[in-house]
Parts: sequence; structure tokens; C-alpha cells
Amino acid sequence: IVIVLDIYHLFFFFRAHSLDERLLSCSELVQLRKLQFHPGSPNHSHIVALTSDNSLRLYQVENGEVRNLAVYSVGEKPSTLFPGTTTTFLDIYGEVAIDFDFGLPEIQEIKEIKSVKFDETKSFIKGQTRLVDTETQTSNKIVASMKTEKKKGKEENDTVVWPVFILRSDMSIYKVSFDLKLRWKPIIGAPLAMSYTAEEQIDACSIICLNTVPQIICISLCDGSLLHAVCLEVESSKSGSKKYSGAVSEQELFVFEKIQLELGLTTCEEDQGNNSKCAVQLRKDEVRPERYYATHGGGIHSVVISCIDGLQQFINAPEAVDPTSDIFIEPSKAEYLVCTKKASSPESIPVIGFALYYEPTSIITLLGDGRLVTLGILLSTNLPNIEDLKISDNTVVSPLKKMLQEPFTQYIESILKKTSTHPVLKLQQPKEGTQEECYELLQRTAQCFRDEYFKNHIKVKDELEKRIKTLTIMKRNQQNEIENMKLEREMLRDKASNLAEKYEDIKDKQDELLKKSENLLMLVSRRRSSPSAAEQEFIKELDDCSRKIAMYHDRIDKVKNKLKYQQIQMENWKSQEVKKIGTINEKHISTIKTNLTDTTKKITEMVRKINEYKIQLDLQ
Repeated sequence: IVIVLDIYHLFFFFRAHSLDERLLSCSELVQLRKLQFHPGSPNHSHIVALTSDNSLRLYQVENGEVRNLAVYSVGEKPSTLFPGTTTTFLDIYGEVAIDFDFGLPEIQEIKEIKSVKFDETKSFIKGQTRLVDTETQTSNKIVASMKTEKKKGKEENDTVVWPVFILRSDMSIYKVSFDLKLRWKPIIGAPLAMSYTAEEQIDACSIICLNTVPQIICISLCDGSLLHAVCLEVESSKSGSKKYSGAVSEQELFVFEKIQLELGLTTCEEDQGNNSKCAVQLRKDEVRPERYYATHGGGIHSVVISCIDGLQQFINAPEAVDPTSDIFIEPSKAEYLVCTKKASSPESIPVIGFALYYEPTSIITLLGDGRLVTLGILLSTNLPNIEDLKISDNTVVSPLKKMLQEPFTQYIESILKKTSTHPVLKLQQPKEGTQEECYELLQRTAQCFRDEYFKNHIKVKDELEKRIKTLTIMKRNQQNEIENMKLEREMLRDKASNLAEKYEDIKDKQDELLKKSENLLMLVSRRRSSPSAAEQEFIKELDDCSRKIAMYHDRIDKVKNKLKYQQIQMENWKSQEVKKIGTINEKHISTIKTNLTDTTKKITEMVRKINEYKIQLDLQ
């Protein structure tokens, strides 16, 4: 690929590898149906190819070489062609695989598994067994943790495998899991049971497995119909008898929605019911798991599944919560992006190339006439309100309250928002009937405006009238409530004044009763001959105080006598000292001074205590 710029030349070099060139070019029965890289390849070098001989072929591109690692049969090989065509008999009856896709990874036990034939099919279906923890298995959760069992004398390990969902023309879906290291032979289960009943047999075209939990599988039909199914685990009671336990599939497809695509631009009402049949190929969006694209002879559609958020909320909820029917109420949205065909004309511009460019998401389409179409995909997501998340499970929200909480302008804008799709027209230049077709196209555009804008404006008018009526009723009710509150306020004021008067009367009576009770208690206490318990305790305290006072008087007298005695002794001593001749040495003098000092301190301390006793006994 060479890109020429104004200043310099930029070259990109790519290396191409041929996969089974001799087989695909020389055999009339073998054609390539689908080629896809294996998502579990450690170095992105493994490729899985589906061929028209009901075979899955595993290749590895390494060191510039392509090796055919294995070939797995997914059904009976076609042997003969229909006379005059290149179509086999098995392909006519819808027994040839036409498409496949990888599902979410699973944990599988590595062990030797014996083949088990299933009598009801001719494609040598084999059963697959897995060890699943029944305590954590639920009907709408993909089991993420599986327990291994160790047998006596034999050690078993677990490995992560990517299951392959294979689609046949008769809408039969098979599941197979194989190992990239070829440690075991893959065993295909029986066709998955599908809860869908078709009015007429319509060939299937394509299948994709969305990256959602639980696994959602989308199937396209040749009439432009899209089937959305949830892949759920089958309960043990539905698994059948033990005789065919190895052949019956452990999963089941529950179809919850069918969408009809418009395989061309309809310019009149007669063309709306006449959808032509063509192959519809599905492409996943790796950024948005709820969105995928459908390419067909009439253009490109974008489909958004609306129930994925509800399913994930149910899965994250506690196991005791039962599923509600509100999960699948909101229908999926199909938007016509690019139109390359008119419904009334058999001529169309096929889509021969389709790619996605991310950040932001854009589609790059190569049409059959050589034109390249690029279109940006913008899809706003409605984030939940924080106030709604704070509401507890037991809280019941009134619809009127919820309606008033939402801004009315935002609600009107959501009604006036475009709902129908206007695709980018990439039609062939007509040779005849240009004015008539332009007139039909103008009529279609006018009809779209009538169906979309006029109906939306009428709905807005109804909502405005409904809002005015609701607000008028609420205003009338609020005015009545205000009048009632005024009357209740006057009544409360009267009751408050009456209660205040009664309170004053009761308080006066209570004061009178209190005075009377005090007088009665005084009279009773006076007339009693024996003292009461409180009086007896008080008398005891008085007796104790009198005894202590007498004891203190005795001690004070003793102290006074000692003081007088000491004074007399001091006077005698002084008189004797005067008479004595000073023959005392210094040592005796110091000893006497020390004794006198100690005695003085003791006397001072005793005087202080006596004064304290006098103060305590009020004897001064």
C-alpha cells in the first residue's frame, strides 16, 4: 500500500500468506466460509477457518510459514453437487456450516473423552462433559468458577478454552471447544435448543457472540430479520436421561427479540412490506458490547440492544432477587446508516468492505462501485442519576413525584429527539424514471417528517396539556391545603390560649395545695409525741457534738495547766540561773538553747491548736 503526500512518499509493506491454496483452488466442493483469528492465541498466530465441507481448520503462522495444525469435522462432508450448479445437496437442505464466532472463555477439564454418537443427527455429533459447581450455577449467569475433582491414581488439570458457536443454514447452532496445544480431541455437542418457532423456514446468514454477561448471541436471516438470544445453562432436570447425557447440550438459547431490517429504501407504502432477501453479515463493535453492525446488499445498519444494562444489573443483584419482565420491555434500536439500494429496484451497490475505526467510533465502507464511505457513530449514553442510586430497595417512588423531579424541558427534548433513521444515500444513477423516483423519495421524506416530527409535536402538546392539568390540580389542592392549614392554625391558637389559661389555674391550685400540705406536715410533726427518724438522727449528731465539746474543754484545761506549770518552772529556773555563778561551759549552753527552742516550738504548736479548737467551738 502506497500513500503519496505533498512533501514525501510514505510506504507500508505487508506480508501475505496463503492458507491451503491448493485445496481451495482445485476443489469444487471446498470453499472458504469464514476466517478469524483465535482470541486465545498467546502470540496472535493461530487462525481458524470454516470451509464448506463442514470442517474447521486450525492454522498457525510462525516464522514466515503457515502450518495446518488440525482439521475438525463439524458435520457430514458433502459428496455430490446439484446438477448444473456448484451447490451441494447438503447445502440445499441447510446441513452445511456457514458461519462461526467465538464465545466467552470457559474453564474445561483436561481428560480423555470418548465419542458418543447422537442418533437424531447425521453429522456425528459428540457429547462434551464439564464439571460445574451447582451451588454457584444460575440460569442467567455464566459460571466463572468451576471446581476440579481428583480421582484416585490420576491427576487432572483445568485449562481455559474459547468455545466456538457454529451456525448452519437451517438455524442449527453447535458448540465446540478445542485446545490450541492439541491435548485432546474436540467433541461437539448436540445442536443448542432454541426457544424460537418460525412461521416459515428461512435460511440463516451470520452469527456473532457479543462480549456480554450473560452471553448474547445474534443471528441474521436472509429476509433481513435479526434474532437476539441469551445463552443460558440448562438445568439438570432438562438434560435428559443418562443414556444420552453425553450428547445433550448443557446450554439453551432463549430468543427474546426479533428485529426486521429494511433491506433498501422504501419510497412508497407498497414497498414497505416487500423486503427482498439477501445475505446479512454481522460485525461486532469491540468498544460497545451492546452494539453491532449488519451489512447487506441494501446498505449498513447499526443495532443497539437495550436490555444488556438490565441483565447486568440483575446479575450483580443478590441471588434472592427474582428477574422481572421489565428487562426486555425496551426494544432494541436499529439505525439505517448507509443505503445502497431501493426496495423497488433490483439494482444495488454491494458492500464489499467494512471496517471500524475507534476513538471516536467510525465506520469505513468500500462499495462495489469503488466509492469509500466514512461515517462517524455518535451514541450518547444516559447515565443514572445519583439521587436514584441513593434510593433504597424498600422505598416506593411515586410516579408523580418522579415526573416532577425530572426537568420538564429535558423531558420535552427527549420527546422531540429524532427516532427514525435517515441513512446516507449511495444509490446507483438511474437511467429512466428519474423524476418519478425523485418524487417518491420526496414523498418518503415528507412522510417521515409527518410520522416523526408531527407526531412528536402532537405528543408534546398532549404532554403540555397534561402538565398544565396536573399543575392546575396540584395548585388547587395546595390552595385547599393552605386554607385548611389556616383554619387549623386558628384552631391551634384558640386551643393554645385555652391551655394557657388552664395551666395558670392549675398552677395556682397546685401552689395552694402545696401550702396546705406544708401546714399539715407541720401540724402533724408538732402533735407527734415521739420524734421522727430525721429528728432522732439530728439529736444523735447533737449528742456527739456535746461529747466532743466536753472532751475538748478537758484537753484545753490540761493544756492551760501545763502552760501555767511551765511558766512557773521558767520563772524558778530564771531565778536560780541568776543566783548561779556562770560556770557552765559552752556545750551545756548550746544544749540548753536547743532544748528551749524545741520546747518553745511545742508550746507554740499547742497554742495554735488550742486557738483552732476555740474557733471551731466558738469559745472566744
